[in-house]
Amino acid sequence: MTDTNMQYSTSSDMTPEQPESATSTQVVIWTPPFIVLFSALIGFGLGIASLLTFIWLNSGLYSVERIGMIYSVVLLVIWLVILITAHSWWIRGGALFGIIWATCTFGQFWLSSHGVSSQDPLTIQMHTATASSLLASALCLSIGRTRLKSWDAILLWLLLLLFCAYLAYGYLKVPAGTSLILFIEGRIAYWALILSVAIWWLRPSCWRDQPGPTILFGLASILLFFLNKASTLTTEQNVFFLQVFFLFLLLGAVRILQRERRIHIQQR
Repeated sequence: MTDTNMQYSTSSDMTPEQPESATSTQVVIWTPPFIVLFSALIGFGLGIASLLTFIWLNSGLYSVERIGMIYSVVLLVIWLVILITAHSWWIRGGALFGIIWATCTFGQFWLSSHGVSSQDPLTIQMHTATASSLLASALCLSIGRTRLKSWDAILLWLLLLLFCAYLAYGYLKVPAGTSLILFIEGRIAYWALILSVAIWWLRPSCWRDQPGPTILFGLASILLFFLNKASTLTTEQNVFFLQVFFLFLLLGAVRILQRERRIHIQQR
Protein backbone atom coordinates (compact mmCIF):
# COMPACT_ATOMS: atom_id res chain seq x y z
CA MET A 1 0.00 0.00 0.00
CA THR A 2 1.43 3.35 -0.97
CA ASP A 3 0.67 6.94 -0.17
CA THR A 4 -0.56 7.37 -3.74
CA ASN A 5 -3.19 4.68 -3.69
CA MET A 6 -4.45 4.39 -0.14
CA GLN A 7 -7.29 2.07 0.71
CA TYR A 8 -9.41 2.45 3.78
CA SER A 9 -12.41 0.73 5.25
CA THR A 10 -15.62 2.71 4.93
CA SER A 11 -17.23 1.04 7.92
CA SER A 12 -15.12 2.60 10.65
CA ASP A 13 -11.92 4.59 11.11
CA MET A 14 -10.61 2.04 13.61
CA THR A 15 -11.72 -1.14 11.86
CA PRO A 16 -8.83 -3.63 11.63
CA GLU A 17 -7.55 -4.62 8.23
CA GLN A 18 -10.10 -6.43 6.10
CA PRO A 19 -9.78 -8.18 2.76
CA GLU A 20 -10.15 -5.93 -0.23
CA SER A 21 -13.72 -5.95 -1.44
CA ALA A 22 -16.34 -3.85 -3.09
CA THR A 23 -16.68 -1.82 0.10
CA SER A 24 -13.12 -0.54 -0.20
CA THR A 25 -12.50 2.67 -2.06
CA GLN A 26 -9.29 3.56 -3.83
CA VAL A 27 -8.29 7.14 -3.11
CA VAL A 28 -5.76 8.78 -5.41
CA ILE A 29 -3.99 11.41 -3.33
CA TRP A 30 -1.00 12.39 -5.43
CA THR A 31 -2.75 14.00 -8.36
CA PRO A 32 -0.60 16.07 -10.77
CA PRO A 33 -1.84 19.44 -9.42
CA PHE A 34 -1.14 18.33 -5.85
CA ILE A 35 2.34 17.10 -6.77
CA VAL A 36 3.09 20.52 -8.24
CA LEU A 37 1.64 22.28 -5.18
CA PHE A 38 3.51 20.07 -2.74
CA SER A 39 6.80 20.52 -4.58
CA ALA A 40 6.25 24.27 -4.72
CA LEU A 41 5.59 24.35 -0.98
CA ILE A 42 8.86 22.54 -0.30
CA GLY A 43 10.89 24.86 -2.51
CA PHE A 44 9.09 28.01 -1.40
CA GLY A 45 9.22 27.00 2.27
CA LEU A 46 12.95 26.30 2.26
CA GLY A 47 13.60 29.49 0.31
CA ILE A 48 11.59 31.58 2.76
CA ALA A 49 13.36 29.90 5.70
CA SER A 50 16.77 30.73 4.22
CA LEU A 51 15.75 34.31 3.43
CA LEU A 52 14.25 34.98 6.86
CA THR A 53 17.31 33.50 8.55
CA PHE A 54 19.63 35.67 6.44
CA ILE A 55 17.66 38.84 7.17
CA TRP A 56 17.43 38.01 10.88
CA LEU A 57 21.17 37.35 11.07
CA ASN A 58 22.28 40.46 9.21
CA SER A 59 19.71 43.11 10.02
CA GLY A 60 17.80 42.17 13.15
CA LEU A 61 14.54 43.54 11.71
CA TYR A 62 12.56 40.94 13.62
CA SER A 63 13.07 38.46 16.43
CA VAL A 64 12.98 34.67 16.45
CA GLU A 65 9.79 34.92 18.50
CA ARG A 66 8.06 36.88 15.76
CA ILE A 67 9.03 34.25 13.19
CA GLY A 68 7.64 31.53 15.42
CA MET A 69 4.37 33.39 15.99
CA ILE A 70 3.82 33.87 12.25
CA TYR A 71 4.36 30.18 11.52
CA SER A 72 2.08 29.26 14.43
CA VAL A 73 -0.74 31.36 12.99
CA VAL A 74 -0.32 29.76 9.55
CA LEU A 75 -0.52 26.27 11.05
CA LEU A 76 -3.47 27.29 13.20
CA VAL A 77 -5.38 28.22 10.04
CA ILE A 78 -4.46 24.95 8.30
CA TRP A 79 -5.58 22.84 11.26
CA LEU A 80 -8.81 24.81 11.47
CA VAL A 81 -9.53 24.07 7.80
CA ILE A 82 -8.86 20.37 8.40
CA LEU A 83 -11.15 20.38 11.43
CA ILE A 84 -13.97 21.83 9.33
CA THR A 85 -13.51 19.65 6.24
CA ALA A 86 -12.48 16.27 7.73
CA HIS A 87 -14.93 13.37 7.63
CA SER A 88 -13.18 11.14 10.16
CA TRP A 89 -13.62 11.87 13.85
CA TRP A 90 -10.04 10.76 14.44
CA ILE A 91 -8.79 13.30 11.90
CA ARG A 92 -10.97 15.98 13.48
CA GLY A 93 -9.52 15.09 16.86
CA GLY A 94 -6.00 15.36 15.46
CA ALA A 95 -6.85 18.74 13.94
CA LEU A 96 -8.34 19.94 17.22
CA PHE A 97 -5.19 19.04 19.11
CA GLY A 98 -3.21 20.65 16.29
CA ILE A 99 -5.12 23.87 16.95
CA ILE A 100 -4.33 23.59 20.66
CA TRP A 101 -0.67 22.98 19.80
CA ALA A 102 -0.52 26.03 17.50
CA THR A 103 -2.20 28.21 20.13
CA CYS A 104 0.18 27.08 22.88
CA THR A 105 3.19 27.49 20.58
CA PHE A 106 2.08 31.03 19.78
CA GLY A 107 1.73 31.65 23.51
CA GLN A 108 5.23 30.34 24.17
CA PHE A 109 6.80 32.69 21.65
CA TRP A 110 4.65 35.57 22.89
CA LEU A 111 5.79 35.02 26.47
CA SER A 112 9.41 34.81 25.34
CA SER A 113 9.07 38.05 23.36
CA HIS A 114 7.88 39.78 26.53
CA GLY A 115 10.88 38.67 28.54
CA VAL A 116 9.40 35.70 30.39
CA SER A 117 12.20 33.28 31.26
CA SER A 118 12.24 29.73 29.93
CA GLN A 119 12.49 28.57 33.56
CA ASP A 120 9.39 30.46 34.61
CA PRO A 121 6.61 28.11 35.82
CA LEU A 122 4.17 29.53 33.26
CA THR A 123 6.61 28.86 30.42
CA ILE A 124 7.24 25.30 31.62
CA GLN A 125 3.52 24.61 31.83
CA MET A 126 2.96 26.07 28.37
CA HIS A 127 5.81 23.94 27.04
CA THR A 128 4.24 20.83 28.56
CA ALA A 129 0.85 21.65 27.04
CA THR A 130 2.49 22.15 23.65
CA ALA A 131 4.31 18.80 23.69
CA SER A 132 1.26 16.97 25.05
CA SER A 133 -1.06 18.36 22.37
CA LEU A 134 1.46 17.39 19.68
CA LEU A 135 1.48 13.85 21.07
CA ALA A 136 -2.33 13.72 21.17
CA SER A 137 -2.53 15.00 17.60
CA ALA A 138 -0.03 12.36 16.45
CA LEU A 139 -2.07 9.63 18.13
CA CYS A 140 -5.33 10.69 16.48
CA LEU A 141 -3.86 11.26 13.02
CA SER A 142 -1.96 7.97 13.08
CA ILE A 143 -5.19 6.08 13.83
CA GLY A 144 -7.45 7.87 11.37
CA ARG A 145 -7.52 6.27 7.89
CA THR A 146 -5.16 3.51 9.05
CA ARG A 147 -6.06 -0.18 9.00
CA LEU A 148 -5.15 -1.21 12.51
CA LYS A 149 -3.61 -4.53 13.47
CA SER A 150 -2.91 -6.19 16.78
CA TRP A 151 0.60 -4.72 16.93
CA ASP A 152 -0.88 -1.21 16.95
CA ALA A 153 -2.90 -1.91 20.09
CA ILE A 154 0.01 -3.72 21.76
CA LEU A 155 2.45 -0.91 21.04
CA LEU A 156 0.12 1.88 22.14
CA TRP A 157 -0.70 0.15 25.42
CA LEU A 158 2.98 -0.67 25.96
CA LEU A 159 4.02 2.94 25.41
CA LEU A 160 1.32 4.12 27.80
CA LEU A 161 2.41 1.70 30.53
CA LEU A 162 6.09 2.59 30.10
CA PHE A 163 5.27 6.29 30.20
CA CYS A 164 3.24 5.93 33.39
CA ALA A 165 5.98 3.80 34.96
CA TYR A 166 8.58 6.42 34.11
CA LEU A 167 6.49 9.20 35.64
CA ALA A 168 6.00 7.12 38.79
CA TYR A 169 9.75 6.55 38.99
CA GLY A 170 10.38 10.26 38.42
CA TYR A 171 7.95 11.07 41.22
CA LEU A 172 10.17 9.15 43.63
CA LYS A 173 13.38 10.74 42.33
CA VAL A 174 12.51 14.43 42.44
CA PRO A 175 15.64 16.39 43.45
CA ALA A 176 15.51 18.15 46.79
CA GLY A 177 14.29 21.72 46.58
CA THR A 178 12.61 21.15 43.20
CA SER A 179 8.92 21.68 42.63
CA LEU A 180 7.28 18.29 42.13
CA ILE A 181 4.72 19.57 39.63
CA LEU A 182 7.25 21.46 37.52
CA PHE A 183 9.65 18.50 37.53
CA ILE A 184 6.95 16.08 36.35
CA GLU A 185 5.76 18.56 33.73
CA GLY A 186 9.30 18.88 32.41
CA ARG A 187 9.56 15.09 32.10
CA ILE A 188 6.21 14.93 30.32
CA ALA A 189 7.32 17.53 27.78
CA TYR A 190 10.57 15.65 27.19
CA TRP A 191 9.04 12.22 26.65
CA ALA A 192 5.97 13.41 24.76
CA LEU A 193 8.17 14.20 21.76
CA ILE A 194 9.86 10.80 21.89
CA LEU A 195 6.47 9.10 22.06
CA SER A 196 5.26 11.19 19.11
CA VAL A 197 8.02 9.68 16.98
CA ALA A 198 7.38 6.17 18.31
CA ILE A 199 3.66 6.36 17.54
CA TRP A 200 4.42 7.06 13.89
CA TRP A 201 7.64 5.18 13.19
CA LEU A 202 7.24 1.97 15.21
CA ARG A 203 3.96 0.97 13.56
CA PRO A 204 4.16 -0.74 10.15
CA SER A 205 0.51 0.13 9.52
CA CYS A 206 1.43 3.83 9.47
CA TRP A 207 4.25 3.22 6.98
CA ARG A 208 1.88 1.14 4.86
CA ASP A 209 -1.17 3.42 4.79
CA GLN A 210 0.28 6.86 5.58
CA PRO A 211 3.98 6.97 4.63
CA GLY A 212 3.89 10.70 3.86
CA PRO A 213 2.54 11.91 7.22
CA THR A 214 4.61 9.26 9.01
CA ILE A 215 7.86 10.65 7.62
CA LEU A 216 6.93 14.33 7.96
CA PHE A 217 5.42 14.29 11.45
CA GLY A 218 8.14 11.97 12.72
CA LEU A 219 10.90 14.23 11.43
CA ALA A 220 9.12 17.27 12.88
CA SER A 221 9.07 15.71 16.35
CA ILE A 222 12.75 14.76 16.10
CA LEU A 223 13.71 18.29 15.05
CA LEU A 224 11.70 19.82 17.88
CA PHE A 225 13.32 17.42 20.35
CA PHE A 226 16.82 18.59 19.43
CA LEU A 227 15.77 22.24 19.25
CA ASN A 228 14.43 21.98 22.79
CA LYS A 229 17.73 20.52 23.96
CA ALA A 230 19.66 23.44 22.45
CA SER A 231 20.74 26.07 24.94
CA THR A 232 19.35 28.84 22.75
CA LEU A 233 17.38 29.31 19.54
CA THR A 234 19.22 32.48 18.61
CA THR A 235 21.84 30.90 16.37
CA GLU A 236 21.78 30.81 12.60
CA GLN A 237 21.40 27.02 12.43
CA ASN A 238 18.66 26.84 15.05
CA VAL A 239 16.64 29.66 13.51
CA PHE A 240 16.74 27.90 10.15
CA PHE A 241 15.87 24.46 11.51
CA LEU A 242 13.07 25.93 13.61
CA GLN A 243 11.47 27.01 10.35
CA VAL A 244 12.18 23.60 8.79
CA PHE A 245 10.31 22.07 11.74
CA PHE A 246 7.31 24.28 11.01
CA LEU A 247 7.60 23.40 7.31
CA PHE A 248 7.47 19.66 8.07
CA LEU A 249 4.30 20.18 10.09
CA LEU A 250 2.80 22.34 7.35
CA LEU A 251 3.54 19.74 4.66
CA GLY A 252 2.09 16.98 6.83
CA ALA A 253 -1.06 18.99 7.47
CA VAL A 254 -1.45 19.79 3.77
CA ARG A 255 -1.07 16.10 2.97
CA ILE A 256 -3.80 15.23 5.51
CA LEU A 257 -6.05 17.94 4.04
CA GLN A 258 -5.54 16.62 0.51
CA ARG A 259 -6.53 13.12 1.56
CA GLU A 260 -9.74 14.35 3.19
CA ARG A 261 -10.50 16.44 0.13
CA ARG A 262 -9.98 13.53 -2.27
CA ILE A 263 -12.12 11.24 -0.13
CA HIS A 264 -14.93 13.80 -0.22
CA ILE A 265 -14.66 14.15 -4.00
CA GLN A 266 -14.70 10.40 -4.67
CA GLN A 267 -17.62 9.79 -2.31
CA ARG A 268 -19.88 12.29 -4.04
